Amino acid sequence: MITTQLRRLSPDDTAPLQALLDVDPVQNVYLRSELRAGGSGGGQWWGLGEPGRLRAVMMGGPLVVPCIPDLDDAERLAEALVRQQPARMLVGQRDQVVALDRAWRSAAQAREARDPQPFLVLRRGRLAAIPAGQVRRGTTADLDRLTVAAADMHREEMGIDPLAIDPTGWRTRMGKLVQRGWSWVWTEGDRIVFKAELSAWTPEAVQIQGVYTAPAMRNRGIATAALASVCRDVLDQVPACTLYVNHYNAAARAVYRRLGFEHVTDFATLFY
Repeated sequence: MITTQLRRLSPDDTAPLQALLDVDPVQNVYLRSELRAGGSGGGQWWGLGEPGRLRAVMMGGPLVVPCIPDLDDAERLAEALVRQQPARMLVGQRDQVVALDRAWRSAAQAREARDPQPFLVLRRGRLAAIPAGQVRRGTTADLDRLTVAAADMHREEMGIDPLAIDPTGWRTRMGKLVQRGWSWVWTEGDRIVFKAELSAWTPEAVQIQGVYTAPAMRNRGIATAALASVCRDVLDQVPACTLYVNHYNAAARAVYRRLGFEHVTDFATLFY
């Protein structure tokens, strides 16, 4: 009799992991991108299933991202959260995040929830005809300014100054995005007036993050023109752009709606 087991995944599990994530390549874009970048080794991936087949998985570590097609599997998968290093964030499709958090609640209580976060998709051919902004790929020459701009955004969104906690780590993180070609900026003089990055890239879709306009430059159409340029650049290479946004951010949601993004589901982010 074959029993369903919860286990850390190894490189031998790459094929069944890929098969599970490929069922929805757009909504699973982040997990698929991480799998492409690092494989399923290293002890950070957990899976529930039988040999050669996985029913539910999660990328573990401080940032936990699940894929639980059958929510009844959340309780078993939550056992991995107790067996790994403490999670600081749980992010993903809302129903899956809520189910996993509920199953884990005896061990941890979320201190903050961003719920819901509309998950939006812009497909090739749906981008509105908006004049391009003065956007270009970020370079190493932008890194100091990008580090500050990203920290300013984080402070505004989260109330925490990352430069006061880990300035070297923060700069290194931004540097990696620049090196990958996952960073875009709009500069005027020596300041960044707009920036955006990617958090995932696969042949089927990308995920956009870090969309930020300097406060003094808001309400001038910069974000709409700039993000239109970013999406146009990306959609020349992949068929879809995705992102998720806090439901209460009316200004950002209006920008995405003007560009042609469609609301396809809801995500949620929990902080522990």
